[in-house]
Amino acid sequence: MLKALLKKQFYEMTAFLFISSKTGKRREPVALLGFGLLMLYAVGAVGYMFWLIAKTLCAPLVTGGLAWVYFALTGIMAAAFSCIGSIFTAKIKLYEAKDNDLLLSLPVKPWQILFSRMVGLYVLAFFFSAVVFVPAVAQYFITVGFSVLPAVYCLLITLLLPLGVLAVCSLLGWLIALVTSRIRAKNLVTVVLLLAFLAGYFYLYSKLNDYLNYVIAHGAAVGAKIRTALYPFWKMGLAAAGDGLALLPFAGLLVGVFAIAYILLSVTFLSVVTTKRGEVRPKYKEKPQKQGSAFFALLRKETGRFFKNPMLALNCLLGSLMALVLPVAALFNIDFLTRLSSADGLGQELAVLLFTALVCGVVATNIISASSVSLEGETLWLVKSLPVKTGKILAVKTAFHCLVTAVPVCIFTLTVGILLRLNALLFALALLIALAFTVFCAALGLVINLALPNLHWTNEVTAVKQSASPMLAMFSGIGAVALFVLGYFAFGKHLPAWGYMLICLAVLVTACIAMAVWLAKKGAELFERL
Repeated sequence: MLKALLKKQFYEMTAFLFISSKTGKRREPVALLGFGLLMLYAVGAVGYMFWLIAKTLCAPLVTGGLAWVYFALTGIMAAAFSCIGSIFTAKIKLYEAKDNDLLLSLPVKPWQILFSRMVGLYVLAFFFSAVVFVPAVAQYFITVGFSVLPAVYCLLITLLLPLGVLAVCSLLGWLIALVTSRIRAKNLVTVVLLLAFLAGYFYLYSKLNDYLNYVIAHGAAVGAKIRTALYPFWKMGLAAAGDGLALLPFAGLLVGVFAIAYILLSVTFLSVVTTKRGEVRPKYKEKPQKQGSAFFALLRKETGRFFKNPMLALNCLLGSLMALVLPVAALFNIDFLTRLSSADGLGQELAVLLFTALVCGVVATNIISASSVSLEGETLWLVKSLPVKTGKILAVKTAFHCLVTAVPVCIFTLTVGILLRLNALLFALALLIALAFTVFCAALGLVINLALPNLHWTNEVTAVKQSASPMLAMFSGIGAVALFVLGYFAFGKHLPAWGYMLICLAVLVTACIAMAVWLAKKGAELFERL
């Protein structure tokens, strides 16, 4: 039975290569080749990024006699990257797999189910860590020359490192599953945790050059801290640099940690999977039914769809999330903003225009309306059967996009506008352009989605990530921002900033009115023919 479970796990792991998540059917040979090349490109791009980091660190540390520090640092990066890539997958695969109930109803022991899923997670953790560590090993041998024993030690480390990552991710996945099972807003917690990981990643990436320069200048001090605070990575670095004896405590620690984690998970696996811990059930309260308008009923429907799926919200609402994060970043860069606001003449006007372009660029990354028709999917007939005019359905989709985009954008514009100390006229025009561009992107996305809908999908996220309309809408919005900037340098610089911004505002309002008229007539007819 364990062999059958492992075979099933293998098919699950490789299904994305051969089965299209858009149609649920097997990929054609040409499509399979194209998808495979795309995956190789993605892996190569990530590996190349970490190879550049390794290239920056390798020569200075190795020539300074700190080869073990180089391997310890790359091992830490590999473990962190693998943990970020595996933690939420561990939660889903172990405790939220759709076939858990089916497998438990069969004559299969729980430990076998857990073991087979852990094997799949090990492969995933190995993949993420190898993408980081293998380029670092290659760079080391390019620098010092190839040796057999260090190569064998590095191979063993590459195989052992995912065990520690798997232990940490499994325990964290168990904690996340336990926490989210006790509250009602599970999806909100998942989104917050994902945003925390993304925020941490982008923060570290923004400081990457500073950290690399510090490590190169203070390699010995960094090594001393690793030796005292991160004992396993100290031994790992020594082993990768050629000390075979150091490999024994490193391997023993990782295998021991993994064994402890596996025992703990096997003891609690059945109870966690079969018990809905602390789930809050709504209590019935008798009260008079309130009659609402069709508009707000449809608006609640759109809201529920986007906020019940964390991955859907993250993919479609990226602009709104950025608009909430950027003001916080602006507060930590007040000196830079002060220098911009104190610039005289053309410098200050250019700063205002670039800030307006930045706000509009953030707005363009929201692709809610560009996927709203596609997300109806096979249930599109339900919406069309409602006793509501088609124009109102399209108006709700546009209004929802504007609502969830305009509020964060206003917060962003107000915060940075105050920090820039804009005069009242420029501030009002910047805010009006941001709001008009929000309506423009909402209407444009809906127009494109009506022309290029994707109603045949097996997963909601597929309708966003593997459809032409969201990508086309996003790049169209970014193109409009580019035209805004290029137009200023072409002829707008001969006008005062407020004059050029007023012209752009008039163009946006005209485009919005034209698309609104089209949606009310031609768009409604096109929707009814879907």
